[in-house]
Amino acid sequence: MLNAKSWLFLELVIITVVAWAVLDPAVVNLYYRLLPMGYDHDRLLYAECTVRSSNTDKNDSILDTYQITEERRRQMLRQLSAVEGVASVYLFNDNYGAVGYDNQGYTEIIQEGDTTFLCNVNFVPDARFFETYGLQPLQGSPSADELSHINTLDRQVVLTRSGAITLFGTSDVVGRRFNLTYQELTEVTVAGVVEDFRKNVPNTLRSLIIRPAELNHTQCQYIIRLQEGINARRFVQEHGEELIRSGKTNFNRISRLMTYDDWLSRLELDAGRTQEVNRSLALALFFLVNLVLAVVGTVWLHAKRRTEECGVRRAFGATRRRVLFDQLWCNALLATAAVAVGLVIYLNYVYSGYSIVDGVEYLEHLYTNNYIMVPTDLRWPDSFWPHFLVVSVIVYLIILCTVLIGTAIPAVKIIGAKITNALRDE
Repeated sequence: MLNAKSWLFLELVIITVVAWAVLDPAVVNLYYRLLPMGYDHDRLLYAECTVRSSNTDKNDSILDTYQITEERRRQMLRQLSAVEGVASVYLFNDNYGAVGYDNQGYTEIIQEGDTTFLCNVNFVPDARFFETYGLQPLQGSPSADELSHINTLDRQVVLTRSGAITLFGTSDVVGRRFNLTYQELTEVTVAGVVEDFRKNVPNTLRSLIIRPAELNHTQCQYIIRLQEGINARRFVQEHGEELIRSGKTNFNRISRLMTYDDWLSRLELDAGRTQEVNRSLALALFFLVNLVLAVVGTVWLHAKRRTEECGVRRAFGATRRRVLFDQLWCNALLATAAVAVGLVIYLNYVYSGYSIVDGVEYLEHLYTNNYIMVPTDLRWPDSFWPHFLVVSVIVYLIILCTVLIGTAIPAVKIIGAKITNALRDE
């Protein structure tokens, strides 16, 4: 009996170590997936345009083939906005720091002598950026429409709630001033504060500075917000061709139309993130299936060997419930002890890759896909002990549940048999 328990204990220790290594990336990636984006993206569409070779405007002035003049921009916006079901349209600017793209351009900020770096997001002025994305201004901040009209000459910026707290310790900062470094030291004023949002799916950065920027004249992409109650995927299926026809002008046409969620998925696929996430989830699923089969099989065999013992205990008056409880409790303690030993072994490994440089934690042997520069943006995967404890609890619960299931199934069958049959069973 002791030998059988020893083998089961050793097996669970090894499984704990392997489970940690396999489940860590899957748990973190799943956590990133479940985080809310912070804005209503279900009713957004992405439209990509191809520029036609029209080199002159209505005054026969020679133009860059790919230049988007103000007249061209407004013409396209009018045509897309006129489509039934469209609430607003934003001319998309995919320069460094834009919403949707997996880039982390930082702006250096100097506040009361301290230097801070906030992740940068640029937007095109007078283009309904805040309304189209659905970013929500905090109480006391100007409306989304007013914030969208900020231009580069105003020397005003917008902060997210976390960005405001990072700089000033509070979100009530409208009208406050600070300096940022961009080519030269520039003093700017906080025009408003919006609720936290994520730039893209794998990114957990929330301390953002949102700044107006001149339109990149080679861009011709649009974010389209649909009206309330309209399903984006169904709209593309039923009205996509109409929207594409409406998106034709004498200088460009819509070449690709999809839901915003599909566009984010495509960006992840192009960056290799989709394959990484799918690989980690598939490996975790494969491991869990084999874990259940191996542990349940081992525990089942161990329980079957105790058939005669159960018969003897029942013959001396032990109830079925008591016999079942004792078996579950015994294996639960065994699993807990084995997991504890396995976690200590793995802790020694992951701690060997842990270091702190200039107050920043580096987790060499723990899975994380972000390099966080602002403490406000830290989540549990970015700090050593929260990361280790969260994944350890998940590993423990999975192994414990598997052991209990593997114990309960044969135990219920054994204690349900007649006492005489149990005593004869070898």
